[in-house]
Amino acid sequence: MTLNSLDGIWSLRDEAGEFTLEAAVPGCVHTALLKQGMLRDPWFRDREKDLQWVCARGWIYQRSFDWNPGKSVEDPELVLEGLDTLCEVRLNGQHLLSTDNMFRTWSVKIANSLKTGENTLELRFASVLPFLREARERRPLPAWNEFREEFRGRGHLRKMACGFGWDWGFMAPGIGPWKSVRIVSGPRWSRVTVDQQHGPEGVRLRCSGEWINGADHRVRYRLTAPNGRETVVDAAGGIAHILIEDPALWWPVGMGTQPLYHLRAELVDGAGLVVDTCMRRVGLRTIRLDQAPDAFGESFRFIVNGRPVFAKGANWVPADLWPHRVDPATYEGLLDDAAAAHMNMIRVWGGGIYETDTFYDLCDEKGLLVWQDFMFACGTYPGGDPVFVDNVEAEAREQVRRLRDHACLALWCGNNEIEQGFINWKTDAWTDTTMPLTEYAKIFDECLPQVVREEDGTTPYIPSSGHTPGQNRSDAHDPTCGDAHSWSVWFGGEPIEAQRKWTYRFMSEFGFQSFPEPSTVEAFTELADRAFGSWVLDFHQRSPDGNRKIFQYLLDWFRPPGKFDELLWMTQLIQGLCVQVAVEHGRRIQGRMDGVLYWQLNDVWPGATWSSLDVRRKWKALHYLARRFFAPVMVSLLDDPASGRVEVHVSNHRSTDFSGRVRWEITDMRGEVLDAGVIATAVATQANRMVAAVETRTWRGSGGCDVLPLESVHRSHIPLDGDREILVWAVCEENGEEVSRNLATFARPKHWSLLRPEITVAAEEISPGEVRLHLRSNVCAPWTRLEWPGEEARWSDNFLHLGPRHPATVIVKGRDLTPTRARAEVRCISLYEAMGG
Repeated sequence: MTLNSLDGIWSLRDEAGEFTLEAAVPGCVHTALLKQGMLRDPWFRDREKDLQWVCARGWIYQRSFDWNPGKSVEDPELVLEGLDTLCEVRLNGQHLLSTDNMFRTWSVKIANSLKTGENTLELRFASVLPFLREARERRPLPAWNEFREEFRGRGHLRKMACGFGWDWGFMAPGIGPWKSVRIVSGPRWSRVTVDQQHGPEGVRLRCSGEWINGADHRVRYRLTAPNGRETVVDAAGGIAHILIEDPALWWPVGMGTQPLYHLRAELVDGAGLVVDTCMRRVGLRTIRLDQAPDAFGESFRFIVNGRPVFAKGANWVPADLWPHRVDPATYEGLLDDAAAAHMNMIRVWGGGIYETDTFYDLCDEKGLLVWQDFMFACGTYPGGDPVFVDNVEAEAREQVRRLRDHACLALWCGNNEIEQGFINWKTDAWTDTTMPLTEYAKIFDECLPQVVREEDGTTPYIPSSGHTPGQNRSDAHDPTCGDAHSWSVWFGGEPIEAQRKWTYRFMSEFGFQSFPEPSTVEAFTELADRAFGSWVLDFHQRSPDGNRKIFQYLLDWFRPPGKFDELLWMTQLIQGLCVQVAVEHGRRIQGRMDGVLYWQLNDVWPGATWSSLDVRRKWKALHYLARRFFAPVMVSLLDDPASGRVEVHVSNHRSTDFSGRVRWEITDMRGEVLDAGVIATAVATQANRMVAAVETRTWRGSGGCDVLPLESVHRSHIPLDGDREILVWAVCEENGEEVSRNLATFARPKHWSLLRPEITVAAEEISPGEVRLHLRSNVCAPWTRLEWPGEEARWSDNFLHLGPRHPATVIVKGRDLTPTRARAEVRCISLYEAMGG
């Protein structure tokens, strides 16, 4: 294959001739204008308003290139990997094709249009606004998150939906060649696939290749095992079978390692020369979705290599509204942060994009399972238009072929939330808010599952999320089967503790909002904006009544801080607590609920959102708490203030059984121990066990039972009127080392009589710029926050529960950080200080 890349600097102009500038390809008009200083930072204050003229115009990318092949070139083809979205392609003034799908690769033969010497290629992008206006006049398409009238009807376009704005992001629909442009010629691979058959003799791979031109060419496969051993097979007709007798299996993170086999497919000409290669990395595993009858209805559980996996993770949105800007380092950083929080699954949400190969390669390497939505979300689509459905089919075939062999791929899902919000289940007709089931079925019950069967054949498919299979499909919140999105807290106004009543089989969306940390807020505000209720902070909140909801729950739990910065941090704490309650509950009822994916992992701009990582990749309190509540072994406490009872649970998501002990204590706010005990415990792999219960009210005698039998109840001697000022601590240990810590209370923190803690910090150097901190407090100091004012720091843990008998060790990394600086400059902000004393 001969490849001529046309990436690089192009000329860009608008159709009216007002602007002419240089533009990078891959790229988009917005980023070209930003680089030339013709747009200002769209995140700052309310400058998003200054962007809207861009998508209202047509834009023309132009590039000249020389074509001097020097010898006969076989079948040259122009390949455009991604055009966003409505584009006419011209070469030397000749029309080549028109495009209407951001998610497809477009290619066209150009032998009759090329000329020796200089050639001129034009990509003429039309504004999507006239298209949307005409389309919605023909068929209005109801949808959520429509913030501008001219953006209504986005479902007619195969384009990234959240580019038009969402309740966590800004509005700036991209326009331009967002992926590479190239000319290819000669014999070349068009497709290489690898199918696995697992059996008692090992794993048999079926390698299959298809190519363009070179009918007399032959194929050679080179498979390199993780141990370096190479197997070479010549394949007649492009198909070969390779038996791996002692396979190294790929596992999700936390259940084993992630060995990858490297397959090199070589296309060889008659002279024995390799004219094209295709590389694949193969993880040997089986994945299935177990949906079998059980005592609660029907399971929804992932099985990997024959073993059940409790899915722990978050929903992924595009890492940038203009995704060509996301480099491999950004992908790796975000996914490293997910793995650091002990996640094992990422859901690629349907309002964004099919992610880059880099994203899925990294998930393969890190053992992160991928729940992959097709790109449909929160709205209706013209399923009765056969041209639209054909376009969707072509898109789906390309994406399924591209992603099918990734070890990380666990599920194909047709869409996000259409079944729970937009189907007319009563009559086969369009309404102002719904679409008919027959048109929905054309895409999600017929087209997409057929593509998955034909092009993948192994990975499971569900039509929607949330989704209830079977006769009760119209109820997307059926707790007996399927997956669910529960927003009963954020949108429903229920107490945070109400999440403990959930009995869904799999939670694929739930969450709570918070603001980013002060340094991130400072980057998009002026000093006068840094107050709640300011125009700019309200402008950066896109969920209706979002700020009111945040503060309603915050005031339910905490006293409002007097300082703006502390108020920002406190929104993160209430967010983290909300999600913690839900996840710990899900783990306690494992076997009934077998997965929890919170909304959302990452951000596209700075503002109030549901993310645990802000747009600058700063960990919010939620992400630190996730590191604990997603930990392989986790102790949780289920408190009942009405009865004064606390259940002690241990959840084990290791690949092996856990054996250890749990130390519990009841203390007052000073840290004085009122009662304590030690419980030996053993928990099977992928299971939860209630190991004890502590009752604080019903017994007036002297406590002090040191060791309790498993599953027993300990009755303490705490006075009836003392519960508001007591804390219940639990530490899970293995071989004397702490593996998990938790805290329960019988009163909201706003009602505590907190004491001012004296927190000491000892520090020792691990390596240059990396310091280990040892923290101790003379009184109880729940959710103590660490910060290094004015400096960038990465903490191994934060928002710590400290007490006289509960010190903590934290590793912190920062530029030029030394133990001396750490002792002098690291601040420990207790809840006492945060809530104003």
